[in-house]
Amino acid sequence: MAQLLITQQNGPEQIVPLSRLRTTIGRSARSDVCIPDAFASRLHAEIRKEGDQYLLVDLDSANGTRYNGAPVAGTLSISSGGVIQIGETSLTFMADERPQLPISATLLGDRTSTLDPSKTIALTGRRNPTTEILVSQTSSRTDLLGLISKVGVTLLSSTGLDDTLDQVASLVFEAVPAERVVIMLRDDEADGGLQVKVARRRGESESLVEVRISRNVMAEVVENGKAVLTSDAQHDPKFASQTIVLQGIRSVLAVPLSVDERHIFGLIYADSPTHEATFKEEHLDILTTLASVASIRVENASLLDERMNRERMERELELATEIQQRFQPSGPPKLEGYDFQGISFSCYEIGGDYYDFIPRHNGNMMFALGDVSGKGTAAALLMSSLHAAIHAQVSAKRDLPDTVVSINEYLSENTPANRFVTLFISELDPNTGEIIFINAGHNPPLLVRANGSIEHLESGGLPLGLMGFAQYEVGNARLDRGDVLFVYSDGVSEANDVDENEFGMDRLQSVLSQNVGRTASGIRDKVESALSEFTGTAPANDDITLLIVKRL
Repeated sequence: MAQLLITQQNGPEQIVPLSRLRTTIGRSARSDVCIPDAFASRLHAEIRKEGDQYLLVDLDSANGTRYNGAPVAGTLSISSGGVIQIGETSLTFMADERPQLPISATLLGDRTSTLDPSKTIALTGRRNPTTEILVSQTSSRTDLLGLISKVGVTLLSSTGLDDTLDQVASLVFEAVPAERVVIMLRDDEADGGLQVKVARRRGESESLVEVRISRNVMAEVVENGKAVLTSDAQHDPKFASQTIVLQGIRSVLAVPLSVDERHIFGLIYADSPTHEATFKEEHLDILTTLASVASIRVENASLLDERMNRERMERELELATEIQQRFQPSGPPKLEGYDFQGISFSCYEIGGDYYDFIPRHNGNMMFALGDVSGKGTAAALLMSSLHAAIHAQVSAKRDLPDTVVSINEYLSENTPANRFVTLFISELDPNTGEIIFINAGHNPPLLVRANGSIEHLESGGLPLGLMGFAQYEVGNARLDRGDVLFVYSDGVSEANDVDENEFGMDRLQSVLSQNVGRTASGIRDKVESALSEFTGTAPANDDITLLIVKRL
């Protein structure tokens, strides 16, 4: 993974990985890389990954960005060892490095984690630990040592949890004269109840479809932490039950799976229906020893599976984040006489806000900002549908009213009843400054005149996706020279401070009125600065998205 080595005056060096498709750099805490440099803009620059190439873009910063001493203009390809200068801060770009592990570490990694010498092998519910068994049972000492060795060697070759449990069941069949073996583990998703993981009959590779085990046996092992041995379960007053009688079970062995006496996470159960295969004390000693050694490997395999699932989910989330970032414009459009800016900060790893600049076939510029109800993955999926629908309508050269009506019908038919989208979408004629727009339930954008006065653009209708037959009113406005159109998601006006007070419209309008003379990027930074100062250390409660159009 590529990295940045950050060097500041009178500050420690730090290394930041470039794990995102687009990494923003600036003085704002909302930047992916925050640098406390007084000469840096709040949103100063951005590093983008395109294939194996990394690109540096200056985000219209006040003091500019330099790369290897030269000013950055437009999009610039960067290479390993290149130095990015922002104010008094140097950021050295380091390309992907994948160090190889030493051979010894690669080969021994699994074994080290499997046989942790610091772990205590506990025989819960047995009077004698393994060492005492080996001393007292002289006649079976060699067999037990052989079993421990075989268990260790066999389980070292196991990879995942399922493979490990299958190997344990095979070892049980070798160690004791059981006709049926069942291994059960606690299922945290089922309130800690036991779940059958392996259920096999001797000589058969297929799993048993139906498994019934005496509740009394399970309670004795898992709840009381005791091993169970009964050679005549049919007449044992403690364990005789309808389950035992109906299945014709004669002998039962059951031992806990645990690495300490306080946490029993499962059991190994074995039974036999014949008198010829009656279980004895030595069988219980063998099974207890096997379970003690296997417990460590089973727990490690469970942790390995959990880690692999977590890493898989993290990779899927990274991919979803990358796909969503590709939906965002690569940069503001260039249109003579106008200044554009857009930015989005997700509350979670992926968000439900959408903004876009789309050139039209007739030379006009379309721009849109949408907010999907809810947050997280579900909102991001609906946002991607909105993005695709708008671009499909633009490619078909549909006019603005037909575009919105078609998208509303599509979302109404294909989204759950509790999901909807608010959307402001507009089309600008750059020659005249005329704007036609539809506001589908979105926060009214603010048209800030050059003299600081503010108008709200409200014409439209219901949010998209609620009613397929909804109609929408088209509004009209005009951008004169020096005017600014500010479109935003409700994460801006409804941002909270630590006392849960809202930023509110009054503060937002005040910031815009006082800074209408600045560039679009300057207005963006001033709004972001006011938000950061107001919210302080309070966590973000919604996605924040801005879209700014200024007529120069």
